[in-house]
Amino acid sequence: MLKKEKNKNYNLLKIIGIAFLLFVVLTWIIPTGSFSSGEYVKGEITPVGLYGIFSAPVYSFAVFAQYILIILCVGGFYGILNKTGVYQKIIEKITDKNKFKFLIATIITFALITSIFGETMMVFVLLPFFVTVLLKLGYDKLVTLSSTIGAALIGSIASVCGNLAIYKNYFGLESKTSIIFNIIMLVVLVFLLIMFILPKTKEVKKSKNEKINIPLYTEVKDNQKSFVPLIIILCFTMLLLIAGLYNWYYSFNISIFNDLYTKITSIQLFNTDIITKIFGSILEIGYFTNYDLSAILIISSLVIAWVYNIKFDEYITEFKNGAKEMLMPGIYVVLASVIFSQIVTASSGNISLTISNFFLNLSDNFNIFTGMLTGIFGSFFYNDFLYLMNGLYGKISLYDSVDMPVILFVFQSMFGIMMFILPVSITLIGGLKYIEVSYKDWLKFIWKFLIQVFAIVIIGSIILQMLV
Repeated sequence: MLKKEKNKNYNLLKIIGIAFLLFVVLTWIIPTGSFSSGEYVKGEITPVGLYGIFSAPVYSFAVFAQYILIILCVGGFYGILNKTGVYQKIIEKITDKNKFKFLIATIITFALITSIFGETMMVFVLLPFFVTVLLKLGYDKLVTLSSTIGAALIGSIASVCGNLAIYKNYFGLESKTSIIFNIIMLVVLVFLLIMFILPKTKEVKKSKNEKINIPLYTEVKDNQKSFVPLIIILCFTMLLLIAGLYNWYYSFNISIFNDLYTKITSIQLFNTDIITKIFGSILEIGYFTNYDLSAILIISSLVIAWVYNIKFDEYITEFKNGAKEMLMPGIYVVLASVIFSQIVTASSGNISLTISNFFLNLSDNFNIFTGMLTGIFGSFFYNDFLYLMNGLYGKISLYDSVDMPVILFVFQSMFGIMMFILPVSITLIGGLKYIEVSYKDWLKFIWKFLIQVFAIVIIGSIILQMLV
């Protein structure tokens, strides 16, 4: 059994390696390209050499060290939650409730997090809690993965507000039609996911006495302390993160947080900005970075430790132990970004834009199907949708603005679908590694569902084109 588990781990690493080697081969065949004032500019063939095969993964760690930092902090945070002894009481209270209701709530929660807020890293913050409950309820790993990571990716396919700041500021999209359409698509796809998962839950029967290995969760004896303070701290932390990571001003022109920030930082004492002097650079709601997310998790864990009388040396030990459990998922997430690191750091264009230009030029105006091909292949090189749109901006901005809702939906939906299966998807790879599901088992489990999603997206794109 141990040998089988090790093979699963190495197989995932092999899949990531094969994807990178495919990219290396393509760099020897396809020239780089870029867009300048809407015109495609062909570059030279710039291959990744033998040295680059070894240096690129190392360079990826330098570019995306933030991913490891965040995931380690998530692990440390849950290490402290386990040390309180009351976190387990919360889990037990939830698992005493209707398991079907919690499964549905999980799917809806993860879909909304990405659809409304577009926050990939928040998925990893919530993942250990929901995985723990689902596994304790008796669901298998594939059902657990599809209910969390799968639901989050559904949210990115039908992004209601998650990409709104990109669409407004890059392409001037203000269409209410597209928002309403995405809401309908989100409801349809979430319902489809629920209908896909429910039959799978009946295939697994687990004895109540069967012991299961749950990451970042430690069973403890009954603790008499109240879990109410912990719930309050957790709710405040999650609300702060969600509010802080989403840019309300650029998405909805909501300036309340900007105005509040200005008033607080302008408070003076003896002609000195006393607040900034004492606290230094204060976080502004709506402008949090991934590093701020990590800092808030550390601060929140310190508050929890103080409330539940966890000594500092115990805090360090438990935070370290929790972080250690998340080290490998963090490393795999960075390795999944090795192709992306080569793309975003290229000084003069990249092969992805050459491929995109080829597909988009197959028709004079924007065509749904050539757009889908562009999104499918572009997702292999860009595992961040913002950067994909940034790379294609020079070309997309030339299309008729009337078609923009369709264009953007086609790209976001194809990107979301491909993140279900590509080994460059940080959400998928992080989830696979954390829950310990093999890449092969995942593909066998999810492929029929993705075909249905793809069909719905095609129909939806055609309908949206008729509406606009």
